[in-house]
Amino acid sequence: MKNVIWPTLVIAVSSIAMGCASSGPPVSPAQLAETEAVIRSAESAGAFEQAPDLLQKARQALSAAQQSTGRGDHAAARRHILETTTFAEAARDRAQTVRIKNDAATIQQQADELEGKAKQLQEELRKP
Repeated sequence: MKNVIWPTLVIAVSSIAMGCASSGPPVSPAQLAETEAVIRSAESAGAFEQAPDLLQKARQALSAAQQSTGRGDHAAARRHILETTTFAEAARDRAQTVRIKNDAATIQQQADELEGKAKQLQEELRKP
C-alpha cells in the first residue's frame, strides 16, 4: 500500500507544481490599476453614452481578471486584462469618434452659414 501512495503523491504534487508554474508570474496590483485607468479614460471620453456595450464588456473582463488573480490563475488573469484593455480602448475610441463627427458636423454647419452670409453680402454689393 505504501508503495502505491508515495508515487501517486509525488505525481500529484508535481502536477500541481507544474500547473502553478505554467500559469506564469502573478498579475501585479499596478497592472490592475493601469487597466482600471484605461476604463476611466473611456468613461471620461464619453463611453457611458456612446459605447455602453463595450464599456460593460470591459468591466466584466476586469472582474474576471480580478477573480482569476484571486484564484491564482495568472495566465487567465493576463488574458482578461488584455481583453479589458481592448474593450476599454475600443469604447474610448468610439466615444472620441462620435465627438469628432459631431464637432465636424457643427463646423460644417457654421461654414455653410458663413458661405450663405457671404453670398448674401455679394448680392447686396451688386445692387446699385
